[in-house]
Amino acid sequence: MRNVMKRSLLFFSAALALMVSCQQEQFEDNSLPENVEHIRILSIGAVQPEQDTRVGFDETNSFYWHSGDRVGVQTENGFKEMVLQDEYAGKPSGVFEGNFEEDMMSYVVYPHQEFHSIDGETLRYHLPDSYVYVTIEEGANSFNPPMLGRIDGDNALLNHLASFFKIYVEDIPAGGDDMSFLLTTDKRITGSFNADLTSEYPVLTTDDEAGNTVTIRFSNNKPGADGVFYVPAPLGTYGSVSVEIKDGEESLAAKTWTNQEVKRKTPKKGVLAIDYVAEVNGQLYKSLQEAFDAVDDQTVTLLKDVSLNASVTLATGKTAVFDMNGKTVSGVATSASASNLFAVKGGADLTIKNGTVSFAATTPDTEWGGEGQAPYPGYANNTISNSGTLTIENAVLENRTAKGGASYVIDNYAGSKLTVNPGSVITQSGGDIAIRMFNGSIGSIDVTVNGGTITGHRAVWIQLASNNTAVAPVMNLTVTGGTLNSSDQTYYHSVYSYSYGNDMKNVKIDISGGTFNGDIALTGGANKTNIETAIITGGTISDIYSYGDYAKAVETIKIYGGTFYYDPTDYVADGHSVVDNGDGSYTVVVQPD
Repeated sequence: MRNVMKRSLLFFSAALALMVSCQQEQFEDNSLPENVEHIRILSIGAVQPEQDTRVGFDETNSFYWHSGDRVGVQTENGFKEMVLQDEYAGKPSGVFEGNFEEDMMSYVVYPHQEFHSIDGETLRYHLPDSYVYVTIEEGANSFNPPMLGRIDGDNALLNHLASFFKIYVEDIPAGGDDMSFLLTTDKRITGSFNADLTSEYPVLTTDDEAGNTVTIRFSNNKPGADGVFYVPAPLGTYGSVSVEIKDGEESLAAKTWTNQEVKRKTPKKGVLAIDYVAEVNGQLYKSLQEAFDAVDDQTVTLLKDVSLNASVTLATGKTAVFDMNGKTVSGVATSASASNLFAVKGGADLTIKNGTVSFAATTPDTEWGGEGQAPYPGYANNTISNSGTLTIENAVLENRTAKGGASYVIDNYAGSKLTVNPGSVITQSGGDIAIRMFNGSIGSIDVTVNGGTITGHRAVWIQLASNNTAVAPVMNLTVTGGTLNSSDQTYYHSVYSYSYGNDMKNVKIDISGGTFNGDIALTGGANKTNIETAIITGGTISDIYSYGDYAKAVETIKIYGGTFYYDPTDYVADGHSVVDNGDGSYTVVVQPD
């Protein structure tokens, strides 16, 4: 009859401080205090289902056990496995269970490996050459710090046999299940190592034999993820330590450190940053332009803040969503050759969302600026030049160029469409135009504002660009919501329509909602033969008027609803009337029967 002895180990662990401080270009030592963990022998139960061995440190750097942690207890038939009871996961002490007949002898090791053994006064401790990670999040995987304890009655003392490398990898792309992290040194870090058990602190020491690479296999479905990888490291001085991230056979990034001394209980930490800025369908790109060239009705995901020194273009025929992932794209124009940060070509369709785009011209053109006036950038510069279809969703767009030249956040040309959706902020903070509609020929421009906040000297400028009076460009501005602000304290135009000579008859403004902190001013410029059409059914508006012929204006400006801060009676549609609210505001309503 089998005699099953029932015992277990209760581990009392003192806090381990990790005093973390890492730098991008070199490893740093992070010493642990000289304290140990106590183990109490209690009982033996059934072995738990097999799980990954791991042990970690919490946010305060205190030692704790993970579900599935296992130790090896020395017996006459080698080390036998004991597994942590689940209720002790996340605690600094725990009860371990095992199921074997042999008596326990002198030593316990962590983590358990079937290749560990003791021969007399020598411990042969095995370090694997590969691991598999289910997740790459920090703290999720094993530190696997090699540890040894001597059992004394119902107690044992665990001490570190070596240390480990802890490598942070930034901006890992999405990939399949064949991604890998490799750490290679000029000294041995895998296989069996001998430790002298007669020493006060037995240790594992590296040598020049074969076994220089550890491979960690993992998968990642989150573009731009940060991962943390842990590799046990025997003591000694390593002339080189190299790490590499691979997706299948493709190398994504690599880095090497030199002359690294590994001490007992002293983690060596490093950072590997993959120099990619964008991802498309799991493929990484080192520049936004490469990503925009590759996209095919897909999403370009920004992986990091980017400072551009050249314009990014979405070519004709391409459709893309640019998800900035909460990050920022910035750029500076220093000459007229850098006239925009993004360009959407005719026939292209781009949606920009979830981030910030900021642009400015900073180098003055000395030919601009009058007497007593400082030079300013006289060349045109746009945060976005749009000739295609552009949608802004939950994004912040800015042009910071000082007033003087032609500086627009979004400049729209013939054939373009722009939609601004709620959550967006579009600002010309230097004193010029937020959104311009620029057309002097055939092809319509359609701008729709459904929400967000638009601020500039003019929030929207409808500009008929040619002096050809025979041409009447098609321009449509539709506002259903949002806020349009004028930063100009002199003229205070939130919307301004102006012609250099083109006919105004095909300009249409349709307002059903939104707040206009600034007037809607129509028929500015040279050609006042015809008046724009304006239909207003809602919204809150400072005032609306035309610089053209009054009789024509009252025929083409029709107000059916909304609130105004000047009496809009002249333009109120038949069957409607104005209500004086008594607080300086007026509301247009349907006349009662």
